[in-house]
Amino acid sequence: MIRKLLRSLVVVTVFLGLVTPVGAAPAVAAGRVRTVTDFDAGWLFDYGDAAGAGSASYNDSGWRKLSVPHDWSIEGRTPGANPFAQSAPSTGRGGYLPSGIGWYRKHFSLAGVPAGRRVSLEFDGVMANASVYVNGTLIGTHPYGYTSFRYDITAAAKLGGDNVVAVKTDTTSQPASRYYTGAGIYRDVRLIATDPVHLGQWATRVTTPNNTTVHAETTVVNESGAAASVSVQGVLSDPGGAALPAVTTAAKTVAAGASATFAYDVPVSNPRLWDLTNPNLYSLATNVLVGGTAVDDDVTSVGIRTLTFTASTGMSLNGKNVKFQGVALHQDFHGLGMAAPQRAIQRRLAQLKALGVNAIRTAHDPPSPAFLDLTDRMGFLVLDEFFDVWTQHKYSDVGDYATYFNRTAAAPTGTPPVPGAGGAVPWYQVDATSVVMRDRNHPSVAMWSTGNEIRDPIATRTPLLTRMVSIAHALDPGRPVTQALFRPSDSGDVTGATRTIVDVFGGNYRPDEVITAAKAAPARAGLFTEMGTDTSAWAKVRDNAMITGLFLWTGTAYLGEADGLWPRAEADFGLMDGVGTVRPIGYSWQRTWGAPTTSPPATGTTANRVLLAPDHSTVSTDGDDVSYVKATIADSAGRVVTGSSAPITFTVSGPGVLVAVDSGSPVQESFRGSVRKAYQGVAYGLVRATGAGTITVTASAAGLTLGTTTLTGTTAPFVPCSGSCN
Repeated sequence: MIRKLLRSLVVVTVFLGLVTPVGAAPAVAAGRVRTVTDFDAGWLFDYGDAAGAGSASYNDSGWRKLSVPHDWSIEGRTPGANPFAQSAPSTGRGGYLPSGIGWYRKHFSLAGVPAGRRVSLEFDGVMANASVYVNGTLIGTHPYGYTSFRYDITAAAKLGGDNVVAVKTDTTSQPASRYYTGAGIYRDVRLIATDPVHLGQWATRVTTPNNTTVHAETTVVNESGAAASVSVQGVLSDPGGAALPAVTTAAKTVAAGASATFAYDVPVSNPRLWDLTNPNLYSLATNVLVGGTAVDDDVTSVGIRTLTFTASTGMSLNGKNVKFQGVALHQDFHGLGMAAPQRAIQRRLAQLKALGVNAIRTAHDPPSPAFLDLTDRMGFLVLDEFFDVWTQHKYSDVGDYATYFNRTAAAPTGTPPVPGAGGAVPWYQVDATSVVMRDRNHPSVAMWSTGNEIRDPIATRTPLLTRMVSIAHALDPGRPVTQALFRPSDSGDVTGATRTIVDVFGGNYRPDEVITAAKAAPARAGLFTEMGTDTSAWAKVRDNAMITGLFLWTGTAYLGEADGLWPRAEADFGLMDGVGTVRPIGYSWQRTWGAPTTSPPATGTTANRVLLAPDHSTVSTDGDDVSYVKATIADSAGRVVTGSSAPITFTVSGPGVLVAVDSGSPVQESFRGSVRKAYQGVAYGLVRATGAGTITVTASAAGLTLGTTTLTGTTAPFVPCSGSCN
């Protein structure tokens, strides 16, 4: 994935240590000063609350071997069997899928890491209530499944020998949300080893105050036993990889146990700007120098662009007016659940771009870093949303974030300190800090949203909103904050404090109220944060300069929000179904937004064959890659027979494996095994390579001619696309 590629972009090499899964080859990025290890492979998994599984001596020999990201809920407690159940505690809101406790363990060696290094584990997302043990010691517990966290494990780790990390995940408290959330270590994990003098967690902030300057600020922490003379060097490389002259700050003496902030500017002549059509990306290597020697580094992807919001012109990107042609997205990928390979994310974004979509609202939670890496590269704007609920549950979802919102966060939180906090703080402040610090360098992130249709009374909401806005402004002064307000006029937001606390006034399904609030003095830009898919709404966006755009509900169908709909496991929203088949309303918006028009495939009536077509014919052994092999029930002329729901059996031979079977059907049906009923004449087999060579995929249905296709397996890593993608 992109972050793995970024880790290989370095200017100075001091040490490359080995952090090795026991019995496996190291997966470390070459040429880094700090050691950053891909920690996704080599895990063991067991469903249920295994007593004592946090202990170093626990016998896990019978556990299932797998790699993360992994969503055990989408596959069920016994993969292959149908995981859906009408009686599931998650209810239809959670897609009728299983919940509970799952344990992960991984054995690894730190024998190559020199004594004195600080060692940390970083998780991009664990669903949910993750308790992390290292060699039997509980390091910390992190409740929110959508925020990243990093634990320093130095005190518990054995640098000279073997170690074991154990992670308990717990989604027992149900319903946990209004939509499917998944379960397990469903995002990437990495292990980081640094010098005691090192950059702070997500400490580097990069801005482009004008199109000829890249400004960087960062914080260096001294966890050694002595004062150090520290300076910071920045090396900016252009989109073609050519390095600009290095910029080095003056040295500062940083006492033992203290930290210091450094800032510098990198001049850029003839900048290649980031925009929606040409999402040019620079990279900034930030190097920590002690006595002139590099001891730590980090690499940040940089997009040079200006994004402004005003009441008179709405939103402008690099001086040109632009509107959000946006869709809201939940984070599940249908048959893959929450554990989506990078290729699957890329495929979905490319499909949406073909419909004219230029913006994504991450409804209603912060996305993965991998998702934002792709929106940076592909040219999307993102409304990055914090929470779906604050202090009040929307329904009877006893396991949702309201359970933790105001609860005092237990140390260590796994995140940087909350700005302006003098002591213990509630989890919402910790998580808001985490989201902003982690995501603020992404040029695709246009705005923060503090929440969605929050039902707390305005008297409760006002101080909470004020605090979240202050956190965002302190950590990221240049980016506006909005909120997806619920019935803003009825809730007191149009005339109350909310209107002047947020930078951009946002509201769901009440466009006239948003316009009224945006025009009231002091006027500000407005945003239709959520709208239905009727294309008539676009006229109000087009005809009101201060309205920056809209986000449709939704871009793609999603699991959950299906209470009372059994045997359906999903509602009926989306410009596309769960596997990316464009619905009629999707084509309508494509025309409305002026994208190049496409048409649905021709249809037939009499099925006589199965046709197979992969979305790409080369597939990697890299866990970030997967090929969507489309099986079409077709007539003799190759036209899809949309009336067919025939079961299709997929078979894979050669160095490949069937990861999942899928279709656009909203009706519950297992995504594992080898058989999937066609939906409107189409089903998919998702294939990953297990080695290099020819992979043969066949698909059969009773009474029809067999379909076959071949893929080429490769051990070369998956490389994400830039700009126009497929």
